[in-house]
Amino acid sequence: MDNKKIIDALNGMLSQEHACAIRYATHAAVISGPYAETVKARLKEISGDEVTHAEKLRDRITALGGEPTLQVKAGDLIPAFDLDRILKVNIGEELAAIKSYTEILKNIPADNAILFLTIQEIIRDEQEHLEELKNLEQKNA
Repeated sequence: MDNKKIIDALNGMLSQEHACAIRYATHAAVISGPYAETVKARLKEISGDEVTHAEKLRDRITALGGEPTLQVKAGDLIPAFDLDRILKVNIGEELAAIKSYTEILKNIPADNAILFLTIQEIIRDEQEHLEELKNLEQKNA
């Protein structure tokens, strides 16, 4: 994959991370119910993780000579107002992010260890989010 394609793929994920940060923060704000405080705290924390991912992507895009996008992937701004729907939406989004990042990882040139490790680190975070959300889903069932 050439530099332009990598930058485009990273900008696609950056727009997704922008949306994810907004979505998680909004879901944290509207959640209610018996596990609300615990889930709210974790959703806020994940929102912060998504902001950190966006920062890392901006740095890598700039290092590659690209311009980081300011766009928000509107399709990822999925409203949800109850715990079941919030968990379902975010589990689906984490699965999609892991798939996209894994595809990018496969196409990183061998001489770009910093980008490789950055994407690998983000995938680890996304997998952790997925595991936690699935655990919450099981507890809520």
